[in-house]
Formats: sequence, structure tokens, C-alpha cells
Amino acid sequence: MKKTLKLSVLWLARALGLFGLSRRLTRSKLRILCYHGGNIGDERQFNPLLFCSAEHLDARVRWLKDKGFTVVPLDAAVDGLATPQARPALPVVLTFDDGWYSTYQALLPVLARHGVPSTLYLCTQYFERGNPIPPVVLNYILWKSGKSEIDLAGFGPGIDGHHVLADRPATRRLVEALVEQLDAIADPAANRALVERFAAAVGVSAAELDLGSRRFDYMTPDELARIPGLGCAIELHGHVHLYPVGVPQRLKDDLAACAAVIRGQGLPEPRHYCYPSGDYDHNAHAALQEIGVKSATTCLPGLIDTATGRDVSYLPRFLDGERIHALEFEAEMSGFSDFLKRLAGRG
Repeated sequence: MKKTLKLSVLWLARALGLFGLSRRLTRSKLRILCYHGGNIGDERQFNPLLFCSAEHLDARVRWLKDKGFTVVPLDAAVDGLATPQARPALPVVLTFDDGWYSTYQALLPVLARHGVPSTLYLCTQYFERGNPIPPVVLNYILWKSGKSEIDLAGFGPGIDGHHVLADRPATRRLVEALVEQLDAIADPAANRALVERFAAAVGVSAAELDLGSRRFDYMTPDELARIPGLGCAIELHGHVHLYPVGVPQRLKDDLAACAAVIRGQGLPEPRHYCYPSGDYDHNAHAALQEIGVKSATTCLPGLIDTATGRDVSYLPRFLDGERIHALEFEAEMSGFSDFLKRLAGRG
């Protein structure tokens, strides 16, 4: 009901020309968009903010072009943060998080066809391991099973026993215990065998899981090396996918490890960072400045007029995906949603 009411209000606002007015009033403000992986099977039904179809992204880019937006590279956009008057009309940056194979296989070709640039924030630990991403594939398996309760045996302490999946804290602990096991298995074949054994234990066949499609994998080094040719720059998402709240030295060490892997692939020195899961604290700016990181993006939506000093380390970004209705996307990109938030005192 709440969603329906929201969409009705947005439809009326668009019909009254308020979206167009908002675009004109915010034409110099920068927007940053965030996507993750593409869709190969039914991943977008499992997590519609983590995975989206090529058709979804294509429709978004076509709308942006039709409304006069200019897609700009992240580095150029950051260099112009202090001078909005020098920006092109309706500037927008397209970014991807993580490093999914499906980003390479399904989404980046869409942007290449449209001739627009993008940025990939790469999480390097999972990239180096080359296995299915444990928390994602495990939660997918539980979703795919369709079960409310499961019984496990032969997996070890913290895993074996009866589990009520509606008990979210307990289910989270189950997944964490399985992730710990998978992270300890370096051999790809053995790692995938454990994933398939867990899937079979809850009633999901190997064919349904379809690990061979690589829909839960990151890119290989050869694939990563090709994406600059698709107009995509490689930047920092951390070596581990976890922000070390309150420990700035760990942040610096983590980003040094991430940058070393990226350089080791023969790619340019990364200078921009995306907070994993959008987590950050007040220590981030000083730490990023010390190691020469030019900008950092959050997962909080908003438009950027000017950004100097600390603001550059906490840039807003809109997380788009299959769960976002076209009207919600248009309201955000037009600046109408930002107007409503400011009207409500939440800008």
C-alpha cells in the first residue's frame, strides 16, 4: 500500500511537469549511480538490488540519454566537484560494485553499445580466490530451496542440526559458519563441491544451482584486463568486503592490499574508493587523504552541487536495481526526490 501511494504521488508529479522542472533546476548537479551484477539465471528474483538484467540497464541508459543527461567518467567528475558551472548538462556517473562475472558478461556490453564510460569498484580478495562468492551463493541456495525449516548433518559444529529459516539471526549464524568453511578451502573444485553438497542437502540440485554459468563468480584476470576496453575504469572496493569501523590503520592496510592486486593486473593506480555495504565512519576522510585516495562513495542517495574537503570522502550515490520502479528512478535522477527530502528536512 505504501509503495502504491508513493508511485501514485510520483506519477502525478511527473504528469504535472515537476520532474522536468526539477531537472532544469538541478541541471548542474552531479548524480552517481550504483549497480552490481548482471542476471544470468534467476538471480534478479533472489536479490533484485544485487543483480539486474541487461534489459533493465539498457532502459535506464536510454532514459538518461533521452532526457539529456551526460554520462561522465568518475575521475573527471571528481576533478570538477568544486566547479559545478564547468560541468556538462545533467552529469551522471555510472558505477559497479564488487567485480561480478555477470557485470562483464551482461552489463558492460550494454554501456559499450551506448558508448558511455563507467567505473568498477573491485573487491580483490574474492577476485583472487576465484570461487563462488560464499555469502551470496549460500543465501541463494536457502532462497531457492523454498523451505522454512532444514535439517543438516555432516557439515560440522555450528552447521549440523535443525534450522528454522524464519529465525534470521540464527540463519545468519548458519551462513557465517558455512562461509568460514568455504573461505578455508582454496582448491576451486573442493570449494564448489562443498557448495553443491550443501545445496543438495536442502533440496537444490546441481543443475538448478548452475555453478557452471559462473553467475556467482567474479571476473577472471583475463576478463578484468579487457574491461578498460569497454570504457570501464577499475577502482578500490577494499581487499576484504568489510569496512573496519574505528580502525583507520586497518582501512589504509586494506586499501593498500586492494591497490596492489589491481596494479598487479597491469592496471592504472586506483584513486577512488567505494565503502563496502556503504559502511563508513568519521575516520575515513583523514585515512583516505593520507594514502592519496581522491574520493569515496556511499550508498546514500542525493545530488552533488559542490564537494570540497571532507565531503569528497562521503559522496552520495543512488543504488539502482530491479526493485526500483521506473518512476522512483526518474524521480531520483530528475532531482524531484531530493527536493522532497529537503522539503521534509532530510536533505
